[in-house]
Amino acid sequence: MSSVMAASVLKKTKIHQITSCEKYLNSKFEKYIDCLNNEVFTSKHFLKLSVNKKNDIQSLLAISNILQENVDDQLLTSQSALMIWNEILNSPYKGKIKKKKLQKVLEQTTCMDDEDYKSFITCFSSQFRNFEIYQKSDLLSKRRMETIVSNALYLTIPGSKVYAEAKNCCDKGVVYSSDEGFNYFITYMNKLGTDYFKKVKSDVNWNKIIKFIIIALIVAYLSKSLMKSAGGKTSSGTSSSSSAASTGSSGCSSALVGRCTSIFQQNMFRNAPASSVLRKPWFRYGFSKGFF
Repeated sequence: MSSVMAASVLKKTKIHQITSCEKYLNSKFEKYIDCLNNEVFTSKHFLKLSVNKKNDIQSLLAISNILQENVDDQLLTSQSALMIWNEILNSPYKGKIKKKKLQKVLEQTTCMDDEDYKSFITCFSSQFRNFEIYQKSDLLSKRRMETIVSNALYLTIPGSKVYAEAKNCCDKGVVYSSDEGFNYFITYMNKLGTDYFKKVKSDVNWNKIIKFIIIALIVAYLSKSLMKSAGGKTSSGTSSSSSAASTGSSGCSSALVGRCTSIFQQNMFRNAPASSVLRKPWFRYGFSKGFF
């Protein structure tokens, strides 16, 4: 009995039927993206689409622009961006995500052994699209994941700064420089997790983003620089989990994934410092719902 193949993103969105941009796709990526930006919203075909279809195409267009921005910032080559874009277009439109052990999820990445933020986030940015949580998410969720990683990747540019606004109008925002990447990453992920946690009832796809954020955080916590400072603070002031330190290892290579994740499962909440993101309600709820 033949299996039913899920429709691809390209087939469902028909992005090349509502524009004439496909002719540029394999010649110059920047020209192709410019064409999409110029033609999508003025297309008669686009105007006739349903609200859901329009939202899909808007998310897809946003992803294409994120990729081009990464090319402009020299975080990606045009060839790499084109390859990623074609993979997205030809990937299943969306699918059901199976619950699986955290250990199995972490076996899909090799980023736990990177010693500094640039190495970690460069590695993670090259691998996060391999996660099932990304591959089987809808386009809006993919757009959110792409935005999360792109913002985190931006701090690898020498001299770059990212401004984080304070929630309270009386407080000052925080500016993170390129040498405070891990601090920004943990703070940023915690803010996103908290914000999405508030949308549990209003956003049916919130749990996919929460799971993705949790994966990203755990990979970061298992990286060498955070493992070494676990139980205290990094040079940039980021609280880390003392439970991770109890592995007795400075990193979590593929051979140690099972050991590291086992300790995370057993002690991560109990042993984490009070200020740790591991104690946040969104993380605890999302972790318990996401993997076990």
